[in-house]
Amino acid sequence: MSSSLRRSSSLRHSSVRAGGRGLLVVAALLAAACTAPQGGSQTGHDGLGTGDGACEETSIVVGSLEEATALGFTAGEVLAQAEGTFESPIVWAPPGDMVNAGPEQGEGEITIDVAHGGGAIRFVESRFVESRPRGSNDEDETEGGPAIAGDLCKSRIEIDVELTIATSGGALAETVPAILSSSDPRHVALEAELDPDALSGSLVFTPQREGWALADLTIRGGMAAGASWGSIGARLEYSDGEVTGAGFRSFASWPTAETCARGGLPLPLDTALLAFSAADVLAENAEVAATFTWDPGTTTRIALSLEAADDVACVSLGGEFDEAGVRIPARLHLVTEDGRVDLETDVDVYALADAEGRLVDASFQSVHLRGVAPDDFEATYGITGFDVSGYDEASSAVRGTFTGGSSTGALKVLGLTVPECVSDPASNPGGGCEGIDITELGGGTWAP
Repeated sequence: MSSSLRRSSSLRHSSVRAGGRGLLVVAALLAAACTAPQGGSQTGHDGLGTGDGACEETSIVVGSLEEATALGFTAGEVLAQAEGTFESPIVWAPPGDMVNAGPEQGEGEITIDVAHGGGAIRFVESRFVESRPRGSNDEDETEGGPAIAGDLCKSRIEIDVELTIATSGGALAETVPAILSSSDPRHVALEAELDPDALSGSLVFTPQREGWALADLTIRGGMAAGASWGSIGARLEYSDGEVTGAGFRSFASWPTAETCARGGLPLPLDTALLAFSAADVLAENAEVAATFTWDPGTTTRIALSLEAADDVACVSLGGEFDEAGVRIPARLHLVTEDGRVDLETDVDVYALADAEGRLVDASFQSVHLRGVAPDDFEATYGITGFDVSGYDEASSAVRGTFTGGSSTGALKVLGLTVPECVSDPASNPGGGCEGIDITELGGGTWAP
């Protein structure tokens, strides 16, 4: 095997955000230098913002798909996850205020084909290198900095492939080089760059404000267990002759738009990268009964019904700063025998896994706390017996756990006082509002 040192492609973008519109302060960004030692090797360092060091990466050419690597799996296993054709719904983003894309809008279909025609295979060893010895200046140490950076400096297998991507409305009909990468054989990342001036499809970009322009166009996504996900996005640049800046715009994503925007792999409900799937969690807790105790102490029975609110769940395989598990957007229906509660509400179900990937427990909580006018509370939430007058809005919140087909939890009725937002710059130069004041008006708890 031959070896060389190269820059990382996955951690090369760093930025500092400023302002409410996602502008990046370009003047504050400094380009990191790459040095080329004697002997033909190249060292690359990617700053991670910890102030304590960077990732140093060594790229080793892998001779075949079957050759063993230090990760314990082969490039062939990586390619098996990604090679072939994938079809998925795609959602095009609504118009924005910087640069818009067309002609496709709303929902459509995307077809992706990945082929390996003998492209290069690399094992990239990534390790965190401190810029100064630990303890050399304890007062300036960033707690957890190197540990966080170490979690990001992940060794991986990379494979050069050919990507064909086409959308149902004809916006994209491209065949371009792409890179597959994986540090875990259960899933594969995909990245490709498109030339916006040389597209075969009909995709066009229209600046909405003078000074904004498209700098590059990138496809980022991944594959696992026969499913694909990703986004089509661009780095935008701004200049008016005096001020320069940059931003990022996502033009489309698949299979859904926002479900896993907070993190996790967006996978079909029945896909089990862990020892269980989202569908398993939903099935085990689809119908649960418990004893409900109102705050004054009176009791009744409560029935809980749980179902998926989306076609995908967000799967995390875990890491030093991330627990393994599944976040499931769900719809929870609560009904009490005394007739006071008939509530349907959106919840996030968090199903946590142990070190072996087995289900430990599942907790849930309400997604939205903003309410409705007091006069509409009973009709909207299906909860009676509470005086919600005197508040700007009224709402409810639920949280609890599911364990082996049983449940414990709590229901709260909330009165919301919403502050008046003053937009007059003379009296409120900073803008914004005070936080919403939340008053618990009562509720109850349930247990098996």
